[in-house]
Amino acid sequence: MQIDKNYIREKIKMKRNSLSNIERKALDDIISQKVLSSREYREARNLFIFVSFGTEVDTHRIIKRALKDGKNVSVPKTISRERGMAAVRIRRFDELKIGAYGILEPENMDSRVKESAIDLCYVPGIAFDRSGGRVGYGGGYYDRFLKLTGSDSKKIALAYSFQILDKVPREEHDILVDSIISD
Repeated sequence: MQIDKNYIREKIKMKRNSLSNIERKALDDIISQKVLSSREYREARNLFIFVSFGTEVDTHRIIKRALKDGKNVSVPKTISRERGMAAVRIRRFDELKIGAYGILEPENMDSRVKESAIDLCYVPGIAFDRSGGRVGYGGGYYDRFLKLTGSDSKKIALAYSFQILDKVPREEHDILVDSIISD
């Protein structure tokens, strides 16, 4: 039986939303520590990372640390539903303002980064499987964006362990992640 992506989205979001702030902070601490101590992070020069929103794995502290560590940090800037999103370099976390969908993003695209220049992408999602399958939010923004990154660009999902399923439904346009960092 094929489980539908919308069913997965609903169930995982409910589980994510049910975490207490204390539980979430403990899990986020573990994930942040794993990210910052990883070989991929240490070796990356140009990283692209989603700006967490709502009950997603917290990336704010990772972004701030990466900036402090002298990394070239770019984050998503929504262009439009049709044209997707762009990577825009930031130099300070406080450059981010509430943008599309209520998510923090750069105000403009003055510091747009070419996708092929990105070494490492941290990818959000609702659910993942161990083969790299990903269920996103349904807009196709990340699949279209990740298709433009270089073949040697690592794509790493950040997720709570309950977001990792045995198998998630895939479509031919879905871009796989290389690995998952979880609690």
